[in-house]
Amino acid sequence: MPSEREYELVYIVAPTATDEEVEALQTQVAEIVQEFGGTVENTDLWGRRKLAYEIGHFTEGIYVVQVLDGPGTMISELGRRLRVRDQVLRHLIVRVDEDLRKVRRAAEKKKATVQRRRAARGKPPLPDGPEGPEGDAATPAPDSSVVAPVPEGDATAPTPEGDVATPAEAASATPVAEAETTEATEDTTEVQK
Repeated sequence: MPSEREYELVYIVAPTATDEEVEALQTQVAEIVQEFGGTVENTDLWGRRKLAYEIGHFTEGIYVVQVLDGPGTMISELGRRLRVRDQVLRHLIVRVDEDLRKVRRAAEKKKATVQRRRAARGKPPLPDGPEGPEGDAATPAPDSSVVAPVPEGDATAPTPEGDVATPAEAASATPVAEAETTEATEDTTEVQK
């Protein structure tokens, strides 16, 4: 079992605290983490936000989110010290390395499925570049089987096979889209009544 784990620390500071006091608190958290051999990966100051419910006569708080790497003993000490601080209204420490591992595993499984399906269709595998296969898969290629609607007065329109169709043939290729539009309009009018 690894001794280094990844945690997310969220704490709410009283709105009466100045920017310097919030920075000093962040520095103190970083010092505690370093005492135990951990690191602060990321600090994100969300700023002043409205609380869901009143805490100690405060309706607002300054939210700070930090991502930490370190052992479990660090987390217990950090929680103890945050509990005794008067400026900290609430804090929450969550272990996120399990979730990140699950997300990575799901992404790898999806990538393998996409590669397998591409191979079955006879397409080349996706390259593993800096944008990754998700970037390529997220932007769909134009589908050659879709026929664009033909503007009135246009004598010819391309077909999926590349042949030229007459306006009557092109118009008959798009009734599904028109029917869907009509159904959506009818549903909207029923809601408005």
